[in-house]
Amino acid sequence: MVLVQTRVLPAPGSSGQLPVILLTDGTVLYLILIHTYTFGVRFRKGFDAGMLARQAGMDRYAHNKLLETLREEYRRTGRVNTTRGRVNAWYTDLRNTAGPRWLRQSVSQVTRQTLYDLARHYEQYADTDHARAAGITPETEWGEPHFKRHGDRISVPLTITHDGTAGSARFVGGRILRVAKMGDITLSRPFPVNNYRPKAARLLQTADGRWRMTVSCQVPDGHPKVTGSAIILGVDRNVGNMATAGHVVEPPSKMVRRMANAERTAARAQRIMARRRKPDGRLRRPGSRRWAKAARRAARNRRRGADIRRTITHKMSRVIADSCTHVALEKLSIPNMTKSAKGTVENPGTNVKQKSGLNRSILGQCWGLLALLLAYKLAGGIIWVSAAYTSQRCCPCGFVDKDNRDGRKFLCRRCGHSDHADCNAGSNIEKAGLEKLGPGAVRGQLKLRHDDPILPALPADAGSAHVKGRLDAEGSCIGSPLKRQAPTGGRDAARTVVLWRDV
Repeated sequence: MVLVQTRVLPAPGSSGQLPVILLTDGTVLYLILIHTYTFGVRFRKGFDAGMLARQAGMDRYAHNKLLETLREEYRRTGRVNTTRGRVNAWYTDLRNTAGPRWLRQSVSQVTRQTLYDLARHYEQYADTDHARAAGITPETEWGEPHFKRHGDRISVPLTITHDGTAGSARFVGGRILRVAKMGDITLSRPFPVNNYRPKAARLLQTADGRWRMTVSCQVPDGHPKVTGSAIILGVDRNVGNMATAGHVVEPPSKMVRRMANAERTAARAQRIMARRRKPDGRLRRPGSRRWAKAARRAARNRRRGADIRRTITHKMSRVIADSCTHVALEKLSIPNMTKSAKGTVENPGTNVKQKSGLNRSILGQCWGLLALLLAYKLAGGIIWVSAAYTSQRCCPCGFVDKDNRDGRKFLCRRCGHSDHADCNAGSNIEKAGLEKLGPGAVRGQLKLRHDDPILPALPADAGSAHVKGRLDAEGSCIGSPLKRQAPTGGRDAARTVVLWRDV
């Protein structure tokens, strides 16, 4: 089979079109992606919410029974049969003959999907075990599945369809989902794409008792392509802000305050939990109601803080992805950077509390999430460069000295170059990325939005005047007299970008 050409043809079973690859033998390969979207849910009138807990209990019973069977078979013969035919026959016998009568009330498709997932997981574990026995290091190591416990949060897998075919759930409206034996659910928002084909979904309960639904959809491959010269932008990730060449990107102060309030409230609730009667698993005794109330409060605020951090990271990644095709990032070992300093009993660590606060600040910046979001939003990709001396090296002359940097200020001891320390590091990262890309690559500029006629206009090198989408940057704050001078760095050395309003 030889690739002939790429075209856009009507998608089967859909009114839209998909990009395809045509081969010499006439084969048509549709270029599709599987995207997962998360929605809030609202149970409509008549929905049997109690069925969710009963269904989760029946799924847990079938899961543990099948896991016990697979473990016994694998330890006895060294192999395991995880085909769907075997799983279906086993579940039919359990439901109709071997199992309790109340198991017949379950939604069969939901329980079968739970068992399919378990069988696939156990097969991956067996492959990992066989590779280790043969002296081969597997690319991904899968551990043995564990038994589900009573009291775990409810998670119900659904086989969802949009065209009314067989499945445990189907759409009866734009945002209304009908689940078998339970009722109708309304999603919090419509799908962000038009030409979508839902494949699977999961209705789950968060730690604070709220309900969410994740839907995996088959969508056209809309990943942007690099059409001209490669445009690269160096990004320096640090604590407190994110810096590119010439700009310091800061989250909005309102979002920072909300996140700090949520984390402070969660910490207070956790201190209250420590004084309440905790649940005892050995005695199967639940915690007190006041303990449960404080636990929900802590979980709710932890989730709120995590949502704010995720929103800020999405905003940052969107602004960067719309400004360039490639991004140069330092190759940082985040797990090593955030290791605890406690040490051991024989060799106790020093400055444990200070290191704990630094670790919390590093993890709160979501460095890994930023790289993950940029990986699929960028047209080109991420260029990883060495992190050695990027904050101590002068970008114009290349002189390296630890005395060049003083907090957020950078002053070269050789050539006298002055800049914001983080912006200088971003320029060094960008320069290293240019060397890796080779000839033809050009430096990028952060694209900002500026529509305030009162404040001074953006510099000519600030890029285009608009960034598409709701995830935007606020250009009106650059050079604004309304912004207070930062005590750790000069505003003349770097233009500060504050992200746009809340989503």
